[in-house]
Amino acid sequence: MAMVLLVVLGLALLATENGSRADSRILTSIVDVGSKTRLTCTLNDTDTEISGHRWVKGDRVLHEDSQTSRTMEYEVDMDERVGQYSCIFLPESAGRTYVDVRGPPKIIASKKSEHATEGETAVLICKSTSFPPVTDWLWYKMTDSGHKILANNSQNNFVVSSETKTELHIQNLDLQDDPGTYACNGTNAEGTAQAVITLRVRHRLAALWPFLGIVAEVLVLVTIILIYEKRRKPDEVLDDEDTGSAPLKSSSHHVNDKDKNVRQRNAN
Repeated sequence: MAMVLLVVLGLALLATENGSRADSRILTSIVDVGSKTRLTCTLNDTDTEISGHRWVKGDRVLHEDSQTSRTMEYEVDMDERVGQYSCIFLPESAGRTYVDVRGPPKIIASKKSEHATEGETAVLICKSTSFPPVTDWLWYKMTDSGHKILANNSQNNFVVSSETKTELHIQNLDLQDDPGTYACNGTNAEGTAQAVITLRVRHRLAALWPFLGIVAEVLVLVTIILIYEKRRKPDEVLDDEDTGSAPLKSSSHHVNDKDKNVRQRNAN
């Protein structure tokens, strides 16, 4: 049993030495070229025939080729360069190492403006893809009189954070106190940065306002129609009376003309 353990331990140490030797055989460099950052890995010595190269960041493959050179390069925009990269000589047994591009955190707000209703809970979210990761998150509300720090012990507020994300939960929103500008601040070993989110709180009856506006418009329209109808009816009655008396006047005039003609004939 002891012999088996010694063999296993020896194999583990050998694997560790081989891994360290592989890493030490690869030289890395980081050079800024204009608006780009060039990452370079050079494999000094290997017994394996190189069949290609692969660049990886996190779980995402950035580039892969089938070149046989012992030097591999990759260029990335300076604004997006921060992170940990892997340069892999194919087959993977040929050599692999990491290229750490360090920098201050880059904080991004999930939404620049958040809308919520009075009495509900608002969740403000900020994310970071920085390397090294963010170690400290801080939320505060920006006011004219200064910055009000918000923590888990703050009234109606609590914060949930990880290396890559932070969330500020504001419960039972108040229409007067809670609207405003909030900032999330992230800090790592290279520096600090922040993002800003504007919170707008609606009145709890705000959803009914469009409906109430439509009802008001309908009531005004109905009122106008009723007033118009009420004023139009007396005019119609007068018009009917005038129309009925007109024939009588015409008949009387016609009779008078006949009498006049008869008198003229008698006179003759």
